[in-house]
Amino acid sequence: MTARGLTFIYVEYGDMERLQLELRYSLSTLLYWGCPFQLDVVVYTDKPARYGDLPVRVVDISRDIPEFSRSGLYHHRIKPCVLLKEMEANSNYCVMADTDTFFREGFFEKLLAALRSGAVAVDRRHGRNPFPALAGLTADLPNAGPYRYDPKLAIEYNSGLTAVDPKLHLPVVRDAIAWIDAVLDHGARLLTIEQIALSECLRVHAIAVATMHPVFGHYYRVAHKRYMQWQLRRWKATDGRLFRPQPDTIPYTRLRVRWFRIFAKISATLGRNVETQTRWR
Repeated sequence: MTARGLTFIYVEYGDMERLQLELRYSLSTLLYWGCPFQLDVVVYTDKPARYGDLPVRVVDISRDIPEFSRSGLYHHRIKPCVLLKEMEANSNYCVMADTDTFFREGFFEKLLAALRSGAVAVDRRHGRNPFPALAGLTADLPNAGPYRYDPKLAIEYNSGLTAVDPKLHLPVVRDAIAWIDAVLDHGARLLTIEQIALSECLRVHAIAVATMHPVFGHYYRVAHKRYMQWQLRRWKATDGRLFRPQPDTIPYTRLRVRWFRIFAKISATLGRNVETQTRWR
């Protein structure tokens, strides 16, 4: 059997410099562990010149952002739209990773086992009933058909990583975009609509889900982001000056994040700001 290739997808746009630094660190750890066969990495961005020094394929989405985000109504809708665009043009397994991520030893082996089994790979499981305000919401999804949000059944996975097979999972991603639109048209707002959409569409399509934690790292909580931004600034001044594949050298544990919060508070009382304030779009 001929091995299928892997296409890794990053999405980065706008004016947040921290996202560029996150992407560089994530990519360096991805390339370090080495894929057992063809690896294609693509960055979808509105500023292609940012990544001219990286070993990636760059796609300019500056003209697509208004359509993908519904004129700025929900920026995270861009993610499934980009994933769908790549899946429709690519026979490789497609893996979308958020910028605030890194990869550990054993990642590729676990990922490929999941994809070859027909599962969709994600970061981790969060829990049930992620959006109680949607109780009773109905929608007509283009592939799954009639849908109703049921608090007893609804589930959420973290989509900081989403790995799919274009041969099997195109209907799921198309339905996820339609699910987002139905929620937006309903007037509901939540930061994580796109990952709830994917989770619910995986459930209604009865697709197996594999989680990549802990071989996949994702610092999505606010305190963790602030800690990693502090560390990434230091990494940029040393190991990150010239891009190269390298392991996840930044120490990342809950204990270190807690220590940093104490350190940041003490520094603030002394008039020294050590934090990079995070914000979402």
